[in-house]
Amino acid sequence: MDDTIFIKLEKNKEKQRNGMNETLGYDSFIIIKPTFLNHANEILEELRQRDYSIIRAEEKRLTLKEAEKLYMVHKNKPFFHELTDYMASGISLGIALQSPYADRSVAVDAITQLKEKYRRRYGIDEMRNVMHGSDSYKNVIKESMIYFTQD
Repeated sequence: MDDTIFIKLEKNKEKQRNGMNETLGYDSFIIIKPTFLNHANEILEELRQRDYSIIRAEEKRLTLKEAEKLYMVHKNKPFFHELTDYMASGISLGIALQSPYADRSVAVDAITQLKEKYRRRYGIDEMRNVMHGSDSYKNVIKESMIYFTQD
């Protein structure tokens, strides 16, 4: 993957500590899942065409602990361990985005639509489905902080 496609910003530790403040600088968060990084440039190009700004992008292999934190809402579901094992199985790409929308719920809905488009196009099954997208602004904050914080 071409490293020049990403805008990498220095971590702002204060923003990470305060998490819920209004200075995050982004309103959307996605993860391109393991084994699907070959579609990253296509997805990022579409985001740019839709006037999203990439605030931060980082490739990493999630630890099992990080994956479990990300998907804690599914802890009591039968697929939880399979999902978290999968998410910790390889390199993923976390992307914090600023949408062109003033309303955060519209921004989340737009990412959900984009996520579904790529899941239909490239997804293998319910778990290996190309990308994760935060389903609320509260989860944008929570999930991006889990992804971008080093354990």
